[in-house]
Amino acid sequence: MMTLKKDSRQQAHKHELKDRWWALHGVPTVVVKLDFGDYMVDGSNRSVDTKRSIDEVASNISREHARFKREILRARDAGYRLVILIENRENVHELADLEGWTNGHCKKCKYRRECDPHDLKSTCKRHGTKKPIQGEQLAKAMQTMSDKYGVRFEFCHPELSARRICELLGIQVDWLCCDCYMFASCLESEETKKMCDRGCPF
Repeated sequence: MMTLKKDSRQQAHKHELKDRWWALHGVPTVVVKLDFGDYMVDGSNRSVDTKRSIDEVASNISREHARFKREILRARDAGYRLVILIENRENVHELADLEGWTNGHCKKCKYRRECDPHDLKSTCKRHGTKKPIQGEQLAKAMQTMSDKYGVRFEFCHPELSARRICELLGIQVDWLCCDCYMFASCLESEETKKMCDRGCPF
């Protein structure tokens, strides 16, 4: 089985669910410094960069656009296709699902009942500035970056992230864990909370 390379700059204890899945499924991993992305394997021209939420990638695209673009271009110039894998529990599976998505800053704002975050003609009631990027804008920005730079955006449930990374990088894993037969269709329901006796969420 191919060895999965993990970027050494990832925050500690932020990826324990993925690490546990790989350990349970016998996927060998090694921590190294990667020039772009969070995961890759030898022999593949893909690199996977994971985001822990839609809000994180929204911040990357809006507030940290220059840095984010540089990483995408580094991957492209090195001959790699960068895949941005966005983990979320907001039932977002593709760009079209972002319509109506509200930025987390607006959800937590004390003026959220008085201010429509999707009314882009008005300013932020709290700060008097331009409102944070919302779903429709975010989807358009992602599509533009995909068209211009070749980056690919994907969405998945956090419990599916480790397996999806293996699929994207060509690591062959038997995704059914021992006696656990929970299929992906169960992951948006209460079945997500069930665990098999080996600790694998599916």
